[in-house]
Amino acid sequence: MNIKIDNTMMAFLLAFQDLKSSLNELEKQQLKEVAKQLNTQPKAWKNYTKKLLLEIIAANSDLNRLYQDYKTRLENLEEIPQGLLPTEAETNRLIVRDSVMTKGYKPKSEASGYENQLNNVVIVVGSSETPEETVKKATFLEKVKEFLL
Repeated sequence: MNIKIDNTMMAFLLAFQDLKSSLNELEKQQLKEVAKQLNTQPKAWKNYTKKLLLEIIAANSDLNRLYQDYKTRLENLEEIPQGLLPTEAETNRLIVRDSVMTKGYKPKSEASGYENQLNNVVIVVGSSETPEETVKKATFLEKVKEFLL
């Protein structure tokens, strides 16, 4: 089964994983706000949260360049195969559970569909103290990149 999705989050995660530089403190704070909004008000995605994420992307030229490339590639697809999408188990592996870092959000809702599961990945990544490291652990993104080539 294939899934048709809003490509914004997927393109962001793919671009963020490839970003060579770190986000600055303001960008990290804004990403935490995106994660918080997705966690507490997931239905506000289209009217509010998506704009916040796009502002972060637009303000970072390297991230924006990568994002635009992945967005174009994703728009040229009709659907993404289900097997390439994140699972709940994979999202749970992204949550840091050591004593040094206990911050971050555990997604409130069980992921019932692809959109919810992708929201949960963005919540976990965005809530992390080191989002650049956390996103690199999202192995499903490598499968999506291979599919896009």
